Amino acid sequence: QLVMGKHSKNNNERAFFSHAERQAAKYGRHSSGLLGGHNTAGGNFVDTGWGSHKRTLDSDAMKDLDACSLTLVPCVDPVITPKGVVYDKQVIYQYILDRKAEIERELRAWTAQQEAEAAGAASEAARAADQRVEEFVARQEGLSKSDLASRRPSDPSSSGGAVGALMGRTLVEDTGKHAADTSFWVPQLTPQSKSLLDKPDGVVRCPITNEPLKLKQLYPLSFTRADESLTSAETLAKPRNERYICPLSKKALSNTNPAAFLRPSGTVVSVSCVDSIIKKDMVDPFTDPPTRLKEKEPTSRDAP
Repeated sequence: QLVMGKHSKNNNERAFFSHAERQAAKYGRHSSGLLGGHNTAGGNFVDTGWGSHKRTLDSDAMKDLDACSLTLVPCVDPVITPKGVVYDKQVIYQYILDRKAEIERELRAWTAQQEAEAAGAASEAARAADQRVEEFVARQEGLSKSDLASRRPSDPSSSGGAVGALMGRTLVEDTGKHAADTSFWVPQLTPQSKSLLDKPDGVVRCPITNEPLKLKQLYPLSFTRADESLTSAETLAKPRNERYICPLSKKALSNTNPAAFLRPSGTVVSVSCVDSIIKKDMVDPFTDPPTRLKEKEPTSRDAP
């Protein structure tokens, strides 16, 4: 015997929504058994209801500063797009090559479909022209439509007829114009659904922003290691907040200390240093000689 507890109305084992669940969704309450019920002062308010609870995402929910946007692992050779999306160079290059090959396959399939449609239209036009010629000849010979139809070979798929036979005996014979509707089980009259292909987009796009992606628009990033004595592999093995620092402020780069990159040199610095130092002269101090930055896009704040 199954005995349901006093909080059974809060369970979701039923195949339908209970009244309590509908009220909870309507008024923003999780259930009538929480926070005092329906008839109390604190019941059924949006701030205590379904979908109203908010909490800050912890660090595990945030992508690492130097992580590839495709593999989500720290980049060995990081590059950045104009929109500030970071990728590992080998990963994004392989993605572009695979995407180009896929676009080429899709384009071939679409071209074959267009050619097949053109051939079908030409065949239909030729058949219609032949039929008009036969009708003209029949009129010249004084034949009726029934005589002309008897001359043509019988084709259930073209005439709309359907015939079922069992042990040599005809069971059903349907030659009306609605044969395709009433005798749809006949192989010649089975409805066919065509899956048409859309013309593929011939542009390789960024998988994150869906913007056009080109190799020449991938800029290399130059991170400053927190410990220059470590190798690249040892640096990547360190925790996320102990890998790289800002070369100007010497503070660790992290999601709480966001970074930007200077396009001429590719150096990654903190956004705070961009606001307090770089923007004063609009010069990249890491190039020799220093390169003046563009007024409109001195850095990319979405990166890395």
